[in-house]
Amino acid sequence: MIWLKNLNKFNNHPVIFIANEFFDALPIKQFIKKNKIWHERYVNMSNKKMPQFIDKIFNINNLKSKLRINIDYKQNFIEYSPLSIIYLKKISRLINNNSGGILILDYGNFQDKMFNTLKTIKKHKFENIFENFGNSDITYDLNFNLIKKILTNLKLKVSGSTTQRNFLINLGILKRAEIVSKNMLFSKKASLYFRLQRLINKNEMGEVFKVILATNKKINFNLGFK
Repeated sequence: MIWLKNLNKFNNHPVIFIANEFFDALPIKQFIKKNKIWHERYVNMSNKKMPQFIDKIFNINNLKSKLRINIDYKQNFIEYSPLSIIYLKKISRLINNNSGGILILDYGNFQDKMFNTLKTIKKHKFENIFENFGNSDITYDLNFNLIKKILTNLKLKVSGSTTQRNFLINLGILKRAEIVSKNMLFSKKASLYFRLQRLINKNEMGEVFKVILATNKKINFNLGFK
């Protein structure tokens, strides 16, 4: 296995990208419509002990032109990652030129209307965005409907999208767990099923994690999606 720091170093062989909790770690921009006027959200750091959000008037047409998507259609709030789009452009170019696909698994939603999902987490607990500023993990939930539009706009074929629960069950994770646990000691079997439930339970990662597959248009592969 070789770690690459530059996507441009790929050769001309088919490529498969697996992005598991990758895109939710990238910085985002937020825009909010107030009195029919769009504003971009910033963080005022003039007082580092008490940072706060400030909103500045923004020409949304500039963003629509840049993304080539009507991202503001029926929206009052927009949240997206510019760096994600940069990566997806590079990835889609490789997939379109060499064949292959990308599988994205991440925290997210399928909501038509975007909303504020920005949050901070410390020691597995959610905190106020400005509490322990600089010492907490900052993250957000992907809007998979927007991801679909971006992937389609980049000339990829979205072959399927669903929850992690449905995806893993469709792949046969329950049958696989039954097979591998057949001769296990009870303690190891219990541990296996505890971890399995963590992945597929609706109250755990099963519903909050979403999955989307996009491929070269010539590929007819949708295993895990129904």
